[in-house]
Amino acid sequence: MNPHNGLPMGGMDGFDEDEIEYPDLDVDEEADVSTAKDGGVTKKVLAKGTGDERPEKGDEVVVHYTGTLLDGTKFDSSVDRGDPFKFRLGLGQVIKGWDQGVASMKKGEKAILTCKPDYAYGERGSPPTIPANSTLKFEVELFSWKSDKDLYGDGGCVRAKVLKKSGAFGFPMDKHEVTVKYSACAPDTDVAGAGDEIVPATEVTFAVGADQAPFKGLEKAVTKMKEGETCLFRMKNVPGGYQYCEGLNAQAADVTVTLEVHQPVDSICNDEGTKKTTVDGEGYDHPNDGSKCVVSYTVTPADGGAAIETKEDFEFELGLEILSEGLEEVVLKMKKSETAECVIPSDWNTYGQKVKAVVTLKDFEKEKESWSMDTAEKISAAEKVKNVGNDAYKGGKLGLAAKKYLKALQYIEYDQNFADEEKAQTKKIKLSLYLNGAAVAIKQKDWSKAVNDSTKALNSERGNEKALYRRAQASCELEEYDEAERDVKELLEKDENHKEAKALLAKVKRCKVVQAKKDAKVFGGMFSKLGGLYKDEPKVDVKAEGGELKEPIDIGGGFSMEEVKDDGEPNAALDNV
Repeated sequence: MNPHNGLPMGGMDGFDEDEIEYPDLDVDEEADVSTAKDGGVTKKVLAKGTGDERPEKGDEVVVHYTGTLLDGTKFDSSVDRGDPFKFRLGLGQVIKGWDQGVASMKKGEKAILTCKPDYAYGERGSPPTIPANSTLKFEVELFSWKSDKDLYGDGGCVRAKVLKKSGAFGFPMDKHEVTVKYSACAPDTDVAGAGDEIVPATEVTFAVGADQAPFKGLEKAVTKMKEGETCLFRMKNVPGGYQYCEGLNAQAADVTVTLEVHQPVDSICNDEGTKKTTVDGEGYDHPNDGSKCVVSYTVTPADGGAAIETKEDFEFELGLEILSEGLEEVVLKMKKSETAECVIPSDWNTYGQKVKAVVTLKDFEKEKESWSMDTAEKISAAEKVKNVGNDAYKGGKLGLAAKKYLKALQYIEYDQNFADEEKAQTKKIKLSLYLNGAAVAIKQKDWSKAVNDSTKALNSERGNEKALYRRAQASCELEEYDEAERDVKELLEKDENHKEAKALLAKVKRCKVVQAKKDAKVFGGMFSKLGGLYKDEPKVDVKAEGGELKEPIDIGGGFSMEEVKDDGEPNAALDNV
């Protein structure tokens, strides 16, 4: 029986520890400890253990053992290896004789377990060391165990018994709301006051993780329970550790808890807001970006007051920022006919304050998913979403425009299986999306993204003027002057009289000169300090010294979408290839 090679399964019949009473044996006493009382496994005590407790089903036990045949032949020993063996009791991870024999032992006990073939390796044995139909002897020493019922491994919150089981799914987590009924009494170990009432049956509702529970151990307990379940917990304050009974005015208590209601609460708005379902919806489906939705909602201040806004049977398309960002996120998480209460922080709504909203999703029609589209549909969808992005850009909604360009790209980015004529279409659309993405990134001063998108455009169409110019602009802002100069010079090779390109080149050259002077001062200062001359040099803003240019500056002929204009910028428009 080598645990390193894997122990044979003992079957999942295991045992029910609540139905077994084990005799307290003295040294050299022997008794049948099989659950069936059929003599399948007997135990002879070599050294008595301490205390009154025994490991229970599911506990992880730590033992040393030596296994022999009836003739004394040793076939395995963890003692010889110097490596104690661990397994979970009663779960069929080891032979049945072990599951039932070790369950009868106390901490520190050493005993000989004699296991008949049906409780060991049966008719097959375990060749080559254990013959078929062998009765085996194991000298076992039980060192310790970690209780499966010790919920947090510190002995402070032990689930002593499940009084009522539940078929519900899921456990309470942070922000979830729970309603529990609990009572507490002095523990059995309190000889003077065992069973004395500490808290009578009390019902309370609180949010998990919000420090709202009447005592600390109650919150710890409910996170290990299911709705409808009743459990008995043995709780105590752990010296130097968690104070489970803080709030009970006791050092230890037996607490009976019923989890009556478990109300899941979802985090929204980067964990700054919450969504709680008050009326369950139908089925399992949720809207997606682009879904046509019908909602009713009422928005009020978070701290109470009259309604700020009320809508009934309002129809809109998700993903166009028609509703505030926080409300749209709520709808994305809802099912048809669901009603939810939400808290939305001020940064995620258009009302200028933290608000509460009650939302009902009356109906929705999902936008077709990309995976269910044929290639023609994907091309059409990409074109449509790109145009939505262009409209968002015209409306000054740069974040929305960037999202739509990314979504449009996802339809056609991987076009290996498209027909040749379709690949020609997707190439044009992708080029447009890369260029427009770079234009938006420049307006948002996201210079790295502008460089990346421009580079993708140049990989698609070498020498593209818009991509060269936008990458040069962004590179200049990143103080990558050599790269910026290289792109502008390539652009001027195509049109040496291009006004904006010449202006950008002049700026880049000025920045390079200023940077060189700055570097010289830095290195000169270093050498001066080495010579004993400590004079701090003034800081130089390279880009300010280099001069300012409008961002973004368009190049020859605009962005090829004449209907989109940026006020104050000549011919500036998005690309619409």
